Amino acid sequence: MTRTTTRSARTSRRLVAALAVLGLVAAACGDDDDDGGSASTEAPAGTEAPAGTEAPAGTEAPAGTEAPAGGGSELAQARVDEFRQDVTELPLNEPIAVEPGVKVFYVQCSVPVCAEIATGLESATAAAGWEYETASHQDTPDTVAAAFDAAIAAEPDVVLTSGNPREWFEPQLATLQEAGIPVVAWSLPEVYEPGDGIDVNLLTQDDYYFYGVLMADYAAVTSTTKDILFVGLPTFPVLSIVQEGFEAEIAEACPDCNVKVIEVAVTDLGTNLPGLVVSELQANPNVDFVSYAFGGMLFGVPEAIEAADLGDQAVAISQAGGPLNFNFIVNGQHQVAEVGIASELLGWRAIDAAARILAGEGPGRAETPELAVIDGRPDILSGGLPLQILEADTIDDPNALWPGVEGFQEQFTELWAG
Repeated sequence: MTRTTTRSARTSRRLVAALAVLGLVAAACGDDDDDGGSASTEAPAGTEAPAGTEAPAGTEAPAGTEAPAGGGSELAQARVDEFRQDVTELPLNEPIAVEPGVKVFYVQCSVPVCAEIATGLESATAAAGWEYETASHQDTPDTVAAAFDAAIAAEPDVVLTSGNPREWFEPQLATLQEAGIPVVAWSLPEVYEPGDGIDVNLLTQDDYYFYGVLMADYAAVTSTTKDILFVGLPTFPVLSIVQEGFEAEIAEACPDCNVKVIEVAVTDLGTNLPGLVVSELQANPNVDFVSYAFGGMLFGVPEAIEAADLGDQAVAISQAGGPLNFNFIVNGQHQVAEVGIASELLGWRAIDAAARILAGEGPGRAETPELAVIDGRPDILSGGLPLQILEADTIDDPNALWPGVEGFQEQFTELWAG
């Protein structure tokens, strides 16, 4: 495989629109420095996929599924077929007696997906008979620390937060830990039960690695030319992990594939990125598949591709996107698939985890599906969140959030009856 890295620091007013769709990833931003410089590296020779990626004995694709026109390994095809299936039940469905009167405090990030999660948190706390309070911040060290100060002052029973770096609220975390107040988080580049003041991390580093694996498998079985482009956004640590999973798996699932990686900066989204993708497709007419590290990166890309009369050249997949991506998929605009994450359901699962922790049972751990087991990655899908490859025929309403599981609210309330 060859890798070429491209960065640009040019800023545009359209960045605001691009950031509006950044979702979970922006909430999970780390403290990596992005100097906007350029670099070019070659992928290490003899890159090997992680151990444990061999198909379990007797694994077969679900009956009635059709393989894409590409090739790829049998395991890649089996994974794609498995994760195309609708999720009908909560992955973690052990009953828990939920006691009323608990006070929760949500330290809320500034991007839209955190408001989507808040919708789930509010309805879940109401269903549980709990009290809900929140303070928002601007995803900067000082505002995050101030929001945690507000949480401490409120004297809650549990604190909820998205994945800002723990270094930004380390003193407040120590205070909460000393007071015995559990913290439920998600989208940290850490393990499922990190400790040191954070009781659970519902979206783990292993989850993001697996999203990359799943996108690589989809690319491997879909591409016919075996020329693939990956567009990375390494500013965010969890997206670097997505890229890591993609590169490791594509080397295993499609050793004959020629994969080029370009890495862009946040300031490229909605500004330079559409033109960069067009340039890559023009420079290599053989590229027929593009993987984007995050759904929000596609802002303006399909339109630019169509304007360049390249609409029939390459199809795409991304992860953790929303209605922007769903509309592209159902309208046949470049994108054909999305690795879906259910944001509102995440809010309900956060309350469910809090209830289990307060009951002294720990946050609960879902069983990793057989086809998602990878050696050295024990926390894949441990958080109990559904995962599905969404395509045109499985998107009921492109303008709505993906629910993950239909009727999940009722399923949670039944579990909480104990």
